[in-house]
Amino acid sequence: MTSDVKASVQLTSDGRLQGYIAGSGANLGPIRIKSIQAQASAADAEIKIYDATTASGDILIHLKWGTAANEGIENLFPGNGVKFNTCAYVDVTNCDSVIAYYS
Repeated sequence: MTSDVKASVQLTSDGRLQGYIAGSGANLGPIRIKSIQAQASAADAEIKIYDATTASGDILIHLKWGTAANEGIENLFPGNGVKFNTCAYVDVTNCDSVIAYYS
């Protein structure tokens, strides 16, 4: 059995989700996010992921967690994951690391 799931470039601030292509980070087009791992930098960490090139439009994923820095979260989206038709723009608050697993 083979898998086409890949890890994104680690995000440490707001921005478009990127993947490694030929060893370099490149913006990803339409994708399906299968899971997310993140770490809080303070209490009340939050991730919003928009189906857009900026922090506008439809929020398809919204996660909030944590009571202190360094608390992690891992969220698995069942089935085929969450489909982003345009791209995935990640908006983070009190979060110092986000990695998405996508296909």
